[in-house]
Parts: sequence; C-alpha cells; structure tokens
Amino acid sequence: MITNLHKPIMVNEILSFINDEKELSILDCTFGGGGHAKNFLDKGHYVTAIDQDKNAINAAEDLSKSNSNLSFYKINFKDLDKIDEKKIHEKFNFILLDLGFSSNQLENENIGISFKINSKLNMNYLDGGVTAHEIINNYNIDELTRIFQEYGEITHSKKLSEFIIKARTKKIINTNFELIEVIRNSGINFRSKKIHFATQVFQALRIETNKEINNLNNFLHKVHSFIEKKGYLAIISFHSLEDRVVKNYFKSNSFNKKYIFNNNLDWGYEILTKKPLTPSKSEIKQNNRARSAKLRVGRFVN
Repeated sequence: MITNLHKPIMVNEILSFINDEKELSILDCTFGGGGHAKNFLDKGHYVTAIDQDKNAINAAEDLSKSNSNLSFYKINFKDLDKIDEKKIHEKFNFILLDLGFSSNQLENENIGISFKINSKLNMNYLDGGVTAHEIINNYNIDELTRIFQEYGEITHSKKLSEFIIKARTKKIINTNFELIEVIRNSGINFRSKKIHFATQVFQALRIETNKEINNLNNFLHKVHSFIEKKGYLAIISFHSLEDRVVKNYFKSNSFNKKYIFNNNLDWGYEILTKKPLTPSKSEIKQNNRARSAKLRVGRFVN
C-alpha cells in the first residue's frame, strides 16, 4: 500500500458554503486520499464517496474504521448513476467533484504522470483503455496533432507531431524522461516559462489516455438528478479546458432575474461564484500543487 501523501485542496473555501449546515448528505465524487471526505465527516456530515482508483479503496477502508458515517463505492465519477445499482438511491445536499489527481497518483511510478519520476510511459490512472506509450509510438500525425491542439493547446502541434514521429522511427519512446528529451529537442516554444516545458504535452496525453473531458461532460449531463433542491454542486478544476467546460455548464443552466432557466427546463443553478475561487497564498506556499486550482459552486434550484 502506498503511503497516503494527499493534501486536500481549498478545504476552507469549500466548507464556507455549508458552515451553518448540520448533518448533510454529501457525495464526494473523487475520494482520492480522503482529505475532503475526512473534513466533511469531522463536521458531522454523512459522506458517500466514490472513486475508481485502487489506492482510494485502501484510504477509504482506513477512514471508515474510525467513522461509520462514510460509505464508499468503487465507481468512476462519470458513472455516478450506478450508485443506484448499489441500492442507496438518494439525492445529496452537497456534491463535490475534485478533478485534480492526488499526490498518491503523482508519486506512483506505475502510473507515470510526474516529470520527476522516470516511469514507463503510461499515464492511465483508470487501469484501462489506451496508454501514453501507445499514443506516442502508434498514433499517426493527424491523431497526434489533434490531441496536442485540443488537449494541450499547443500552437505548433503539427510540427511537434512530426518531430515525435521522426524520433520514434529511430528508437521507441519508452519512458517519461525519454519523451521529455524528445520534447526538449523539438525546437517548439511552449506557452509559458513559468511551468515545465513538457506540461502541455503531458496534459494532452493524460486527457486522451483517461478520456478526462468526455468523463466530465458525461458527469455534468446527469449530476442534476442527484442534487436536492437548494443543494450545492462544487467543482475544482486544474486547467483551462476543464474550467471552461464547468463555467459553460453553470452558465447554460443558470436563470435570469425572472427565474427563467437558460436551458428551457424546470431546473438550474444559482451561480454562487461569479468568478472562480482560487487557493490562498498561504495554501499555495504549503502545497504548490494547489496553485492552478479553480473552484466554481452552484446552488440547485427547481
């Protein structure tokens, strides 16, 4: 079992929306290391948690030993409707989706999503589907260009794809460090000098490998059916693609001053964060991985 290294993000900001609430029914859609769930439990709330990651199961077992108000199910957040199959059909007062991957996943060399660990190319933290190794070594130029453009927002995606294909014809690219070296030698000027130059490439590969944007859209399509009236939906995103999807979801399902819903349906959200909340300077100082987090919250109305 991997030591639980995870630090939950923006705990105080999340709890501020329910400070005066008692014994809420909360759904934690990405349990991870259990940090958010533990804070909810410590406040006396009831937590149903879901996650597909193997290490999350271990963390949930440990936490449930000291708290009977936790229920855990091995389900990916995109399949939250399968909770019904577990015979706990209910709606929740508060639903949290944290789209960041945990420190446990970052430090897991078998997953290989860190720049600092020379892992075999994988990046699939959901134990299924395609791996980064298959993408880098097998995708054709159009497929590589597509994911670098759509998911990495890389300006010279085609040029980078051509360079990678040229490099892999000489030698199969097997590890993170080998890929980083190829990216370094590509001659591409990436978006920002404030982040590691390989960040956009790794992001694109991780999104493609795990179908992250598709999973988020699937979740958003069905989540309203699981929120109690006047309940909350809180989503933490970590890059602009995710945040754009979440922002547009809340906007397209909000209402005007006459309580007419923009989606022309009988439900929607009161947007409680006109601009996304971000971590405090002190939190970023203590946990640098929190620096890109954005929290958006809506209150369900019907």
